[in-house]
Amino acid sequence: MATTYDYEEAPATYDEGRHQDLGYDPNFVPDSVKSFVVHLYRHIREKNVYEIHQMYEISFQTLSDRLFKDTPWPSVDAVSHYVDNDQVFCLLYREMWFRHLYARLSPTLKQRIDSWDNYCSLFQVVLHRVVNMQLPNQWLWDMVDEFVYQFQSFCQYRAKMKNKTEQEIALLRQYDQILEQEKEGLEQFTATDGYDYSGGSNVLKVLGYFSMVRGGYS
Repeated sequence: MATTYDYEEAPATYDEGRHQDLGYDPNFVPDSVKSFVVHLYRHIREKNVYEIHQMYEISFQTLSDRLFKDTPWPSVDAVSHYVDNDQVFCLLYREMWFRHLYARLSPTLKQRIDSWDNYCSLFQVVLHRVVNMQLPNQWLWDMVDEFVYQFQSFCQYRAKMKNKTEQEIALLRQYDQILEQEKEGLEQFTATDGYDYSGGSNVLKVLGYFSMVRGGYS
């Protein structure tokens, strides 16, 4: 039987009231959020998939509805010391953080790029390190689904240049898509089927390319 965490049904605490009165402060972590990250971290380390699923599917949504209906969760820097600054957990926390942001708010260009970079870092860990953990299949599916969705969303956002500031346009130019670079002779993507014969990785580029193909059928 899954554990019922005290913050799921308990009345609002003074700490939570302070959070709501002050408005959004990325560095303020309510006690219920501290409890959430500590428990989730422990269950991930113990490979307790059943409890992880409970926290991912129910607890995260409960706290989001209760405290973060129209604001982001606390920043990863604010919670990292509660989880021993664990790199992988922080990547997972940011994955949920950005997904919540996309679902309830309107991400800025910088946040879109940071979310993409976080997925790249998370997938790099999976691809190049021995990953000694188990996560619910639902979470893993949601990661891939959200990765594709955010890529499509970024392409749509990037195509609408009207009303963008000079700073946003300059930042976008730093993230030219691979296929555009190929047109200029700077990238040999389709000619090699995406494989990097110099010893690098093809996975992230091919995932991005498949995302665009998938977007054409959405």
